[in-house]
Amino acid sequence: MLTGDSKVTEGDRKDEQMSVKVVPLDFAGPLPKPTPHLEQAKADLDRAGYAILSGALPAETVREARQVLADEIAREAAIDEDSVSGGVFDPDKKNRRLSRLPNRHHLFRDILEHPVALELTKYILGPTLANESYLVHSFDANVTRPGSGQQAIHTDASTGIRHQPRPFQARFIWTLDEFEEENGATRVVPGSHLKDVDFSGATHYESVPAEAPAGSLIIYTDMLLHGAGANVSADRERASLNLGYCMPWHRPMINFPVVVDPKVMAGTSRTLRQLLGYSEVAVSYFERWDGVSDEVRALCVSPTMEY
Repeated sequence: MLTGDSKVTEGDRKDEQMSVKVVPLDFAGPLPKPTPHLEQAKADLDRAGYAILSGALPAETVREARQVLADEIAREAAIDEDSVSGGVFDPDKKNRRLSRLPNRHHLFRDILEHPVALELTKYILGPTLANESYLVHSFDANVTRPGSGQQAIHTDASTGIRHQPRPFQARFIWTLDEFEEENGATRVVPGSHLKDVDFSGATHYESVPAEAPAGSLIIYTDMLLHGAGANVSADRERASLNLGYCMPWHRPMINFPVVVDPKVMAGTSRTLRQLLGYSEVAVSYFERWDGVSDEVRALCVSPTMEY
């Protein structure tokens, strides 16, 4: 770590680069390929740490969601371009990130309760303590644009957790464009979900692109090393909706009842409200939401899983 008046020279950079340990790919067997078969996707997930389920969204839904996403990004950029220009973990400001998706369109709310994602969440996380609903951990969109750099390879687990025994999150990437290496397909380290990895930054892990058709669902867990690829294309974007589900005792990254406009939740399903945390009961303990408005409290439902 550099402090005070320390300066980094070109020689320091070379020494730093030379000191990085490179871990080559070490995975036996074929890499997962896009498959329309759920059981094959589960098998790929178990052995490689990720899977690609093709045809998960109808082409019409993909087109509509892609257009809504583009329109919402343009609307936000007109107000404040910095609000959509990359994120804290992006290498530059070329990517476009969009948050608060449940507020923006029913398609983004609908996808949270997609039955295939919920079935896979059950498969990945297992039963909850009192048959309570899982929670949406995080939900955003990412558009990797031409010229954007590669994101650092990372996991979605806390970097302070070592030897994690099992996944804490079921993670999903809904592809709204074709994912290819050229346009920045998410890169993954096959088999890394079964290994003790180095989070210090002193280790470089070789990776492969998770290439997938538009409308696919890329499935992984918080234990897999991955990162958005560099978009080296001349004019091709690649857009995705990224989300995770966690156990009810696991604090989500986003407190959705605070972030989401209660008006858009009126008339929504019990399942969606459960997933977004609209319940006064958590792990069998009842706590009244006395500090919220009547409008928000009226959205509360039982947490008992019904899906």
